[in-house]
Amino acid sequence: METSTACHIFPKLLVAVLFCVSTALASGQGKAEDTLQISQENILSIVAIVLPHNSLKNSETLHNWPFFAFAAPAWTSNFRLQQNGKLVTLKGGTAGDVNFAGLGVKLDVAVELIHLLEVGMEANGGTAINYGETATFMGVYDIEKRDYRQDVVFTEYSYGFAYKASLTLPLLVLLPKSDWTKIILKASGEYAYSAYTGASDGEVWKAGNGNMVNGFRYKCGGTLIYMLPFERVPMAMLAANVSGFKHAYDFDPAYKDYNPGFKTVNIIPMVSIKVNDTWNGMLMATISRDRRYENNRYKTSEELLQKQVGTEWDLRTVMCIFTRKF
Repeated sequence: METSTACHIFPKLLVAVLFCVSTALASGQGKAEDTLQISQENILSIVAIVLPHNSLKNSETLHNWPFFAFAAPAWTSNFRLQQNGKLVTLKGGTAGDVNFAGLGVKLDVAVELIHLLEVGMEANGGTAINYGETATFMGVYDIEKRDYRQDVVFTEYSYGFAYKASLTLPLLVLLPKSDWTKIILKASGEYAYSAYTGASDGEVWKAGNGNMVNGFRYKCGGTLIYMLPFERVPMAMLAANVSGFKHAYDFDPAYKDYNPGFKTVNIIPMVSIKVNDTWNGMLMATISRDRRYENNRYKTSEELLQKQVGTEWDLRTVMCIFTRKF
């Protein structure tokens, strides 16, 4: 699907969702049940990331390191509107953030049915920070040079939209009541379009943390949430998802051996940490099934032209995030 066609679909779908929501609110609920909540919050985050050797083995400067760790601050500002109802809740908001990978902004709207099923959409845009040869966070891939044509900050931008849905299944209502049976299962799905102002169709680009292309991506999976009876460790979670590009033909034919249609599987264990009344944290790790290439050692920027010969599971990252809300 071309960019212009996708951009025409988004506003029409947004209007359709808002129409359905307004109809449901008008027909299914009385005014006495409705309450409007307006909230605004700022979140300061300290993000610490550890990259194991497997994530560094093709780095031009860090390939001999056993691991690499760094920490960086991030700031997010949220403004939310929520129209509560007995059966239907309407949500909307905007958010802006700045972090080690760049600047971003998003607008979203969602409909929640009986606090269990939520469907919505999001429009987003952003830039990225160019870190140079060690970690390219911004640029378009040059096939002939097997490298990224790095962009200057604030000259090109990424943008897109996403359709999202989630279903919450409170398993705790089916289990014997106790401090050890508070379990919730949440299934979710996402269908997103992304594009970059500096990339033509078929070109791979990076503006953030992953290789992208002008086109659609999908992600579906679930999260098992286990609420624990501990003051400092109140929650443990295990998430699993499958993601990939919807259409392999969005890529230039030169990437055929790379297998653009590959499905990445991620398993993410997480633990919530309560430091004190103002600071909270989250410790998580990402274990994923990714492509295994014919050449086990290559320059980082050559990955997109490598030939996939199989798959491999490995620990990709370990991350700890501490947050404070204002």
